[in-house]
Amino acid sequence: MNPGLGAKFGFNVFDQPPENFFEYASDKKLKHIEINLTGNHSILQSFDNKRIRKLKKLAAENKIKLSIHLPYTVNISDIIGPIRNGSITYLKECILFASKIKATHITAHIGSFYWFPFEKYMRRKALHRFLKYLREILLLCEMHNVKIALENVVPIPQGSEFYLLGDNIEDFKYIFENVDSKYLKFCLDTGHANMGEGVISYINNFYDKLISVHFHDNKGTNDEHLPVGKGTVPWLSLAEELEVIKYRGPLVSECRNINPHEAAELFQSYFNIIKNQTP
Repeated sequence: MNPGLGAKFGFNVFDQPPENFFEYASDKKLKHIEINLTGNHSILQSFDNKRIRKLKKLAAENKIKLSIHLPYTVNISDIIGPIRNGSITYLKECILFASKIKATHITAHIGSFYWFPFEKYMRRKALHRFLKYLREILLLCEMHNVKIALENVVPIPQGSEFYLLGDNIEDFKYIFENVDSKYLKFCLDTGHANMGEGVISYINNFYDKLISVHFHDNKGTNDEHLPVGKGTVPWLSLAEELEVIKYRGPLVSECRNINPHEAAELFQSYFNIIKNQTP
């Protein structure tokens, strides 16, 4: 397996302890494991010093990089103070954990908000809150050399009482235009983008912030997490764009019902097409 331009294939772990996957990853030449803190086997508080030492040892022995995915419920933009403060405290604890295991980054969703009295106004108010507390968070990131990658999410249908921040390109433009920090990055989720403005639009806008790619497919209407090529994500165009921008970060499989190394091989096949087309 030879990912395009140095990018490292990997996968997200949430349903089993991440310690169980290092041998598999090494055997299949996968180079990145993303620890999803949503899973019962990966609750943040379960990572005591003994477990952290084991993770670091396994990562070093198998030459595998680690990253962390926050629970989607973390919302530092929440309008209710005690709930927001709980998310801020949790995120700070995750930064310390990421520093201890030498994670490449933390992947996070931006948050959510209630629409009343009308959606555009409340979205902007929520983004203002997010920026206010993000700046505080980034000071801790700088202190511990930890990067945060904001992930694009699935647009919730019109008519919902709640909406997600980060379900469109304009939200990210607003954030990156108002925060200048080398510790704030972007994580492209291919399936989520395919249900919105599309993967190429996100890359064209945020290629200079891109630090991680979550890859999976869908048909544009449901977040199905299909294997590569089973939906409508333009994989060849995506691979071409990643080559153009010389992307060298992790390519993390979130494909369901397929082994991570098989998902990686499917994505790699598009890089191979480009390589074979090059004179």
